[in-house]
Amino acid sequence: MNLFLLAMKPAYIKLLFSLLLFLAFSVKAEEALTLAETIKLATENQPLLQSLDDAADSSRQAAVAEGQLPDPKIKIGIVNLPVTNNDAFRFSRDDQTAVNIGISQDVIPSKKREIASKRMEAEADQFHAEQIATARSIERDVALAWLDAFEAQRKFELYQNIMDEMTAERKVLISRISSNGAQTSDVLKLDGRLSMTNDKRLMAQRDVRKARADLARWIGPASLRAISTELPVMSSHLNRDAALAEIEKHPLLQNAHQSEKVAQFDVDKAQADIQRNWGWEAGYGKRFADRSDMLSFQVSMDLQLDRANRQDRRTAEKLVLVEKSHKLTEDRRRALSSELENASADAEVAEAREIEHLTRLIPNAEALLKISQAAYTSGKQSLSDVWEARRSLIEIEIDHWTVLADRQRAAVKIGYLVNDSRLFKENQ
Repeated sequence: MNLFLLAMKPAYIKLLFSLLLFLAFSVKAEEALTLAETIKLATENQPLLQSLDDAADSSRQAAVAEGQLPDPKIKIGIVNLPVTNNDAFRFSRDDQTAVNIGISQDVIPSKKREIASKRMEAEADQFHAEQIATARSIERDVALAWLDAFEAQRKFELYQNIMDEMTAERKVLISRISSNGAQTSDVLKLDGRLSMTNDKRLMAQRDVRKARADLARWIGPASLRAISTELPVMSSHLNRDAALAEIEKHPLLQNAHQSEKVAQFDVDKAQADIQRNWGWEAGYGKRFADRSDMLSFQVSMDLQLDRANRQDRRTAEKLVLVEKSHKLTEDRRRALSSELENASADAEVAEAREIEHLTRLIPNAEALLKISQAAYTSGKQSLSDVWEARRSLIEIEIDHWTVLADRQRAAVKIGYLVNDSRLFKENQ
């Protein structure tokens, strides 16, 4: 390989390395983790969601079993075998001695079994509703974690830019001290600001790690990939009346309503338990010494001797739990409405702040930088003034990225609350 490279002309070698670098950067760009891909990865092969699938399947299997009669019982034994005196352990001495074989069956009324089966089916539907609600929550959480990582990474890079410029300025100041063009105090002041900026850079670096740890909770090793530098465009505009109507369709509320259904089936089951279970038993007894064999048949039935303190109390218990479910549903509705109001407030303020940055803060900082550069060129201002204006612009850019991330966070929360599957416009 080395001989081959040596034999090639320098121009070809340069072209080859350029192609390799292009391919490397292309692969890197393709591997950048976008917000849309992050959300997709979070819901694919997710153990938590799969466990709810398993729970629903388990309840459906139980529903089939609940609809069946209990297994019959076979009975084999010896009845009235003497164990004392001269007749001990002799099968032919006593008229009552017999070897019995029989079968018994407990009978649960069909209405009881039907309600118990429907109750398990309702529980399976509840697990399914919980899975949908959980998937929606995961999408929200992983989107917020991605935005946290995006913002922190951007801040880290910008703080690093400020530090690089401060380091360059410091070298210039040190070189000018000997000629009285700068003072030691100027260097010390710059060192203090450099240290404070480094502190902010370290905090941003920490935030990147924490956000990636949150991503790893849902997407595993993919969280280590580079975060895309493109911030998706998401709509945070809200029609309040339509949003409140959409909240009624939210998976969390649907799950709460399903919990109410399960609780109501528990009431039906408790009321059905008032019906008595019964059972029957048939047996055949083989006797010895030419005595006649015996056939037996008997029926058993539950005796509800204290219904007021047993069966009725169970029904009352389940009725209270139904009321509890109603109240929890209302609490969840209020919680979602409160979250919507908070997200709406965040979206409105973030939008106003973004307009303020775009129309005033950023243009003013850019104009100040141009003025400082022109003044420096004409000898009216020092280079330090230019650097100061440049750093002020970068700091405003840092704040602007925070505003953009806040607006997207609000959009994610609103989309989560109003069931907006078209939240991410870039994927349409």
